[in-house]
Amino acid sequence: MIGSKTFEDEFAYGFDDPIAGVTFTRALRISGWLVNVKARPIHGIRLIARNSLWPRQVRRARRKRSRPDIAAAFPDVPDAVASGFLLEIRLRSGRNELSLQVQDEQKQWRTYFNATIKVLPFDLIEKIGLPNVRDHFISKFQRRHAARSTPLESAKSIRHVTEPPEFQTRRVVIYGTLRSNLFIREVGELVAAGFAELGCDAKLLFDRLPEQENNNALQIVLTPHEYYNLFLLEQVPRKTARELSANLVFLCTEQPATGWFEQNLRWGCYARAVADINPLGVDSYRSHGIRAHHLPLGYHELFARHADFFSQRNCHLRFVPLGFAKTELSRSYLPAAKRNVLLANSKILLNVHYSDQQYFEWHRMLLGLANGCCIVTENCAGYAPLVPNKHFVMVESGVLIEACQYYLERPDECARIAADGAEFVRTKLRQAAGCSAFLQALEHDNNDIVPGGASSCESRLPLKALHFDSPPAALPRELRSALSGKRSFWSALRKDLLEADTSVDESLKSVPSPEEQERLRQEIAAKRAGYVRRRHEQESRLNVGEQVWTIYENAEFARAAAPQISVIITLYNYASFIESCIEAIDRSADLLNVPIEIVIVDDASTDDSLARARRAQKSLARAVRLVQKRFNTGLADARNVGTRIARAPYVFMMDADNLVTPPALSFLFNTMERYQCGAAYSILCRFSKSPKHPLGLLSHYDWDPEILVQGPYVDAMAMFRRDTLLELGGYDHTLSEIGWFGWEDYDMWLRFAQNDLPVGFVPNILCLYRQHEASMINSTNLFAHELVGLFQKRYQSLANRFAPREKLFGIDREKLTAPIEMNGAIS
Repeated sequence: MIGSKTFEDEFAYGFDDPIAGVTFTRALRISGWLVNVKARPIHGIRLIARNSLWPRQVRRARRKRSRPDIAAAFPDVPDAVASGFLLEIRLRSGRNELSLQVQDEQKQWRTYFNATIKVLPFDLIEKIGLPNVRDHFISKFQRRHAARSTPLESAKSIRHVTEPPEFQTRRVVIYGTLRSNLFIREVGELVAAGFAELGCDAKLLFDRLPEQENNNALQIVLTPHEYYNLFLLEQVPRKTARELSANLVFLCTEQPATGWFEQNLRWGCYARAVADINPLGVDSYRSHGIRAHHLPLGYHELFARHADFFSQRNCHLRFVPLGFAKTELSRSYLPAAKRNVLLANSKILLNVHYSDQQYFEWHRMLLGLANGCCIVTENCAGYAPLVPNKHFVMVESGVLIEACQYYLERPDECARIAADGAEFVRTKLRQAAGCSAFLQALEHDNNDIVPGGASSCESRLPLKALHFDSPPAALPRELRSALSGKRSFWSALRKDLLEADTSVDESLKSVPSPEEQERLRQEIAAKRAGYVRRRHEQESRLNVGEQVWTIYENAEFARAAAPQISVIITLYNYASFIESCIEAIDRSADLLNVPIEIVIVDDASTDDSLARARRAQKSLARAVRLVQKRFNTGLADARNVGTRIARAPYVFMMDADNLVTPPALSFLFNTMERYQCGAAYSILCRFSKSPKHPLGLLSHYDWDPEILVQGPYVDAMAMFRRDTLLELGGYDHTLSEIGWFGWEDYDMWLRFAQNDLPVGFVPNILCLYRQHEASMINSTNLFAHELVGLFQKRYQSLANRFAPREKLFGIDREKLTAPIEMNGAIS
């Protein structure tokens, strides 16, 4: 059983993703880690799946996967660095009983985790080409399941504490670590403020050891999985940590069935008690025999730092990578002051869950409500005492955009919901009231707590479920009518039929065999030799003064004002796309208040790309330069030629098959000017054939060198200072000589990070990236090890600034050998 002391004394484990109780596909993938804390050998991990109608299935896990994060958490266990595992199985339809087992040093199989999963194989509908119909049935099932879930008790408002009751506890100490996520530290500040309002002597201490004796103090650990792994276990042995836990109350914030939740669960049996900010978390701890209480987050004046007002209709999309703590140095996580300004200027906060769990993100929601946002969220659970569609808007994920559109078009209704939500949290959801209720529950249970831990398996008191959400209020009639049409079976079927010819199922792409990969490598090596030969010939002719390209200028070029932006379009055999690309740039330039020029670099195309570019050039009322190269020398050289020929202080780089939205150039230019950046980029939307059929996002994280050294995530489609590109030496040809085209932009971004050059990020979808069936990056991946070896030689000092992660320069660390070991970066 998870959390049992016997198992904890020998093993520690965690999962990377939640294990859902209901799944709509037969394919199950479980990844995680498991170590023997006594450093004894583990001979195997397996999964047993039982279904009443079928024979049991047994699957061995793929083991010894690199986990540097676990090695850091268990420095005394040599095998921790390769403690990762992966289990893959196709379950049977219906109810499946799962048991995860470990084979110990005696080669005995021991069960360490049990779960029940109900499989509804709706993925079969997707396989016949109807993904929207599949989503329709899944959504219908989820609505019916939610309707059958009756609340256990009615929700009650938590009112402002005017006369706080008397408590035995007068001193509260909250322990955290400065290496923790910023939002976790904010939770600590909020809870400390709530206890202080009750008259307690409340302190929030970072990177300090707990007191060995209570000394009449309530000692609270803020998110134990971070405090223990990032601080406590570096200071004391695990045995001492277990002894200290007996005097501690754990304040947890993680969603059930996540790896972080499982870590809290392992330590929870040693704690005095466990508290969680969400009732769903409390229920889950209680279901595992852990004595748990609800410590709800509420309003305190520390949220009220900015006046309420609405902004212009701009969009700020914020994506934060998982897997490591976000501190003050993490650019992907907004600082509190900047975030609160953004919220106070926003009409709508659109909330999307990071997983399939319908978990109410209390910290995020309180921030939005306290700053006057109308929150629109997909379906949630654990939101009591708030009421959906009264204090915030709650709809199914498939109609979130329609709901946002409805309230943006009706600002009075939008403002009313925002005001009701803000008023409720300020007057009836005080943090002090939540702390008061928690203290009452904790002190009431003092005589019943099992000495040395919060496990109540032997306790005579039943642990009741706490979840008591009230039903949502009705949506406006007009909105209900609009959404019902979007949710119909016929609407889903129509959408599938319209998208049938353009959809791309990336999961169906076959992986080349080793023989096929070797054949592709040889073909590319031959092509690569041709590029190198042509580039050397071009350079030798340039050195003797011979003309190697021809420049065409349109009539507008001679009379146009000096440009502030040069849009460089690299063109090679993209006759079908070049005119639409130029038209998109022209529309975007209309919103600029500075002149631009367009520089098209044709890299010796063999189709009619040049003729179409010439036709577009003549028809455009903007300065356009067209460079016709004699030699096809590749993408890096084409970009460098365009940069040298460009006249403007800023250059925007793009390929001819891509597009931009109208506000793209103005937003990026304003960011460059305002923050004096060396470069700026925005979020990109990937599409196939038409922008009406998006496939996903690129470049969606803020500029953060810590993320960058883990792998490429910023595309080349960005705006740069021209002199900065030239000072950095332009795009490098070396990568295409040892690998293939496609990663020159990654090398360039690594140079920006290495030199600490400022890079701006516009958190909106401004650019559109066309994804072809045969992407250049797929060919690049054939030479990944060669390329990463080069990156290690150039940028290992940059990577050494940060804690080691699972990937380095886009490659799993477990697959890296000599270069890193020789540099001594990792043991």
